[in-house]
Amino acid sequence: MNTAEQSPVYIAPANPAGRALAQQLSSQGYLIAGMADNLKQADDIINCASDAQPNARIVVVQGSYTCAVAEGLKKRGFGSKQLFYVTQQNELKRYHQPLAFKLRKTAVWLLTQSFALLRTIVPTTDYLYYAEEFFDSNVLLSYREHRRQYPNEPWLLGRKLKQQISELESDNHHLDGLSLRSLWRCLRAKKLIVDHEYTGETFSLLRRFIPVIQLWHGLPYKALSGNTHYPHICDEAFISSSEWFNQHIFPNIFRAKHYLALGYPRNDAFLQTAEQRDWINTEPLSVLREVQNTTGDLIVYAPTYRDWGDNDYPLDLAELNQWCAEQRVSFLLKFHPFISRKLSDAMGLANHNNLQQLPGLPHIYLYPSGKNVYPWLAEAKALVTDYSSIAYDFLLSGKPILYFQYDIVKYRFLRGKNLVPDKDFIAGVVAQNHTELMNFMMELIVDRSHKPKNQMKIEKKFYTTPTLASKAIINFLR
Repeated sequence: MNTAEQSPVYIAPANPAGRALAQQLSSQGYLIAGMADNLKQADDIINCASDAQPNARIVVVQGSYTCAVAEGLKKRGFGSKQLFYVTQQNELKRYHQPLAFKLRKTAVWLLTQSFALLRTIVPTTDYLYYAEEFFDSNVLLSYREHRRQYPNEPWLLGRKLKQQISELESDNHHLDGLSLRSLWRCLRAKKLIVDHEYTGETFSLLRRFIPVIQLWHGLPYKALSGNTHYPHICDEAFISSSEWFNQHIFPNIFRAKHYLALGYPRNDAFLQTAEQRDWINTEPLSVLREVQNTTGDLIVYAPTYRDWGDNDYPLDLAELNQWCAEQRVSFLLKFHPFISRKLSDAMGLANHNNLQQLPGLPHIYLYPSGKNVYPWLAEAKALVTDYSSIAYDFLLSGKPILYFQYDIVKYRFLRGKNLVPDKDFIAGVVAQNHTELMNFMMELIVDRSHKPKNQMKIEKKFYTTPTLASKAIINFLR
């Protein structure tokens, strides 16, 4: 091992690819001090140069985001001479900003000046619902309700979509990618409605000139990056489903002029009959009824994603299926896309876009990861989750929640401090292994009427009288 390899090394960003690279370099003898990230926070992650050990080097993972990550690290005090990447020969080489990236920055500057000028001339009449990579349910459902009430006002713009939704193909207000037509709608937009934070150049440009309404996508238990690390950002409004979170949590993470507890459109499913729900990008009601009639009532398992790359859920599927058959229960798995594909491939399942019954396990179903599960969740008799915000949403059903926290020690170490204490999140029982999970599920089946005292306290603390969020949001927008 040479002297250079004795210098502390941080890997950026702190995603599964970064952690895999950390393991690789560690096996080659490099001294891995931890991870570096512009946004994420945890015990083994540094966010600025002052946190790094002396003489540290930062190795940036090679990918489409390399330049953006490197530029972000520079803004956080890391010097150009500290930044490296791994060559094909597994050697560390100094990072230099590519000429193409410099030219693109110049082009973005010119586009920004042009957009700013045109916004002073073009009249604004539209509402632009915006998403990158995929359409999440809050934006999609709010857009659909807006379209039903005021057909000519809203437009839906998707950028770099990995997932296409067939129901949108005939929608002439759906814009796919940047074009002259979508640019024109951006210029005419009164408001820009989103439910995620995006770091790409397009969204960064649009939010500078169009007031942003952030619908977000859940009440968080785990730490979030938000947007407060960007001092120039102040959105028009931040919307959630809880006044308490709007007062105590979200202002510390997201910068906005107003914090409104109007609710999440995806939660409208809990307040509607099956026929009233919007079933776009959802497995159809007919399929839901077939599952209920064939294998029984639903229990939904919806864990959060482990962003350190270890996502093997310790379930004995054979035992679980046998128990479900005895109790006449259908067990629905709703995983992150990466894990869903992993399980699907392991089971030899060919269709990733529709509900799949696991081979030899007729009571266990894999729900398509890219589709909205909430119309099904509203029919579930119980929810099994871990640290996911879906637990807060399910409180609206008034039904039991079971928390399967088999990796709580590792989770807390890597994710850092929770945003809320367990007493304000755990509204049921906690299972730490498969055996406890099975025992607690049996208790839920035997006594479905039981509601833990803490569940009632949490419901009262975080929710006011439920109302339909989509309509309230549209009234606010207009």
